Amino acid sequence: MSLRRILSIMRKSLNPKNPYIIFVLLGPFIYAALFQFVFGLWQAKPKVAVYERGNQAIVLEIREKEAVGLVEADSADDLIKMVEDKEVDIGAVFAEDAEERLTAGERTSVDIYVNGESLAKSRAIALATITSAVREISPGTPQVDFEQVKLGKEKALSLMEMFMPFFIIIIILLGAFLLPASFIVAEKEKRTLAALLVTPTTFSEILLAFGTVGIIISLAMGMILLLLTVGITQPLLLLIIFAFGSILGAEWGLVFGLLSKDQASLIAYIKVINIFIIAPALFVIFPSWPQWIAKIFPTYYIANPIFRISIYGEGWSELGWQVLALAGFVAVFFIPLLVLAIRSVKSTKARLLTVSS
Repeated sequence: MSLRRILSIMRKSLNPKNPYIIFVLLGPFIYAALFQFVFGLWQAKPKVAVYERGNQAIVLEIREKEAVGLVEADSADDLIKMVEDKEVDIGAVFAEDAEERLTAGERTSVDIYVNGESLAKSRAIALATITSAVREISPGTPQVDFEQVKLGKEKALSLMEMFMPFFIIIIILLGAFLLPASFIVAEKEKRTLAALLVTPTTFSEILLAFGTVGIIISLAMGMILLLLTVGITQPLLLLIIFAFGSILGAEWGLVFGLLSKDQASLIAYIKVINIFIIAPALFVIFPSWPQWIAKIFPTYYIANPIFRISIYGEGWSELGWQVLALAGFVAVFFIPLLVLAIRSVKSTKARLLTVSS
């Protein structure tokens, strides 16, 4: 297997005249614009309530930060009420001697009250701002214990958040599914796929090149979509899920590309499997529906973890098994791809022998 040949095929496949490529690259920006201008849900600055007695040095530090909107509470009870009434995303109550202890480099505690309906992005920004302000007070690394208390029920979903699972699946599958499939079908229609096999290029190199292009574009566009809408928290975990999801989509794209004779048959296949691909998103946003049905579909393990991380701030402890299930689907769907690839190589070589004889 030659890396040089794979890279050469990847470069040739990125033809700007391919309408699928243009659509995939513009997809995240179209959906971000849809969120902003149609739904009008572009998120404002996170609001942080702070209660600090004394000369309020920490409050002054937070006020200088432009990332959050600061609300000064008159008491700890007043702050808790603000969080419960959803007036702010996070409230921070500093002990009476917090400034003195921080200045002296001693350990102190901060009570953090979290609005249950706040976005994970808003919480992350607010906590980062509070941590930065505390760091300004301490002469060295601040010794702080954050005690978090979640107030209120799990957040209600806005229109943007409700539609996000759909857009996650669509963006991933646009790049990872459609691009590799369209590349293979285009080669079939131009009758150049067999010609490539006459050269030193192997069929596995062709499939790997087409799949890699789809995976890279899908992964990049998915992360960009999150960045432009709800923001990115826990980037490493999100990257792992997007990577597995993109690989799974590329496997499907290669399979249906090998099965399709032309663009018309590829579009027909897409229409048939659309419901199979998109359906799990409905179960993600309607948790009262029987979730065991959704868990049958592989795309559930793409949309749900990303949704839970981005909206509710969940992590590996809650979602690790779903990530492993997604990895399992990647392994399972490699088998039909391998079988079809072997069959395609045999049939292509048989045609070449027939023509040469």
